[in-house]
Amino acid sequence: GVRACRAFAQVVMEQGLNPGKQRWALRTHLVQFVCLVNELGPLYDVLEKNNLSIGTLNRITRRCSREQPTDEWPRLTSDGSFVSRFLVRNCDSYLPRKRPSPEGEANEDPVRECPLREPLHATLNHTQLSARAPRWVWDPEIYRTKRWENANIVGDILGREKDLGRFKTFTQGQPHVSMVTPRWRRQDLNEWDHTPRDAMEYRPGVVWVNSEVWAAPAGKDTGWHYDYDSHVILFQVKGSRRFRVQKPQSGALEWEPLEEPFKQPIDYGTRWAKARSDVGERTYDTRPGSVMRVPNGWPHKVEYRERSIGFRVASWTQCQALSMWLGQRLCLLTTRLGAPRLCFDDEGYREHGRYIALERGEAAGGV
Repeated sequence: GVRACRAFAQVVMEQGLNPGKQRWALRTHLVQFVCLVNELGPLYDVLEKNNLSIGTLNRITRRCSREQPTDEWPRLTSDGSFVSRFLVRNCDSYLPRKRPSPEGEANEDPVRECPLREPLHATLNHTQLSARAPRWVWDPEIYRTKRWENANIVGDILGREKDLGRFKTFTQGQPHVSMVTPRWRRQDLNEWDHTPRDAMEYRPGVVWVNSEVWAAPAGKDTGWHYDYDSHVILFQVKGSRRFRVQKPQSGALEWEPLEEPFKQPIDYGTRWAKARSDVGERTYDTRPGSVMRVPNGWPHKVEYRERSIGFRVASWTQCQALSMWLGQRLCLLTTRLGAPRLCFDDEGYREHGRYIALERGEAAGGV
């Protein structure tokens, strides 16, 4: 508690803010965000189908925005199944149960299947790639300039959302693509800059798309980790990378808990580990033309076998976007304020199976 208070005070002093005022704002927001999550509980089935109306969401946020902090921390909903499906499974996208396809329905393109049940590695020709993604995420001819010869870059590619949105590969069946960066990825916002009213950004029928470039020399190693994003597609443009993948809850990895997530807000949903063994490990080697997908929450490690350029494209529906943003809010607010921890992306829920207890209605969690 003392260390958390000191860390909070240091951040406040560095930004020239009034500690009392900011703590009041953070406490108020925690109450309001818990309210927002509780109100979404009964509407989850509608939300998962991505058609929760903006009018309904507006009424919820207005009601919750009037909530003021109390002497006691409010409790999160006792509906453990909802908490697990929304905040741990990220709208049922983690370890999804197989859903039968309607009779007579043509098989979906596995490259854009969602939710993904197993890792996917495919090598496509130029015709197949051009039907699924814009040239700049897969064509090595674009990257033969001196600028890219020795590039060592990991970063977002902004302003290409409209281009990516032309392809069903990334849209998850949604008719509209947002031109705005999702708020949980905004590094220019302080925790007190997020309010429940910001939920209005997450409109029905919209998908949020984010692309990243990964360019690095041979020998780079990401280390073992898992990601939280529901729909991610990786393209190999130049060079070669080796993806080493484990099933969730394999017991082959030792996870490193993130004690102070507010210091790394953009890393929400990412956890890091060291290998105990390689039992059960799957290996995939990518080359130009390769498309790789690792399901949400599956631990993996990427080794650069040659100087390599690749792209990562992620997308989120209304339900997935709210899940990420609200989960991040609860985690960062509770840890910064020193309240009982509400970080549903912790390895305990995924790697140690605590989500199962939530779905059985055992210890739904609360503050």
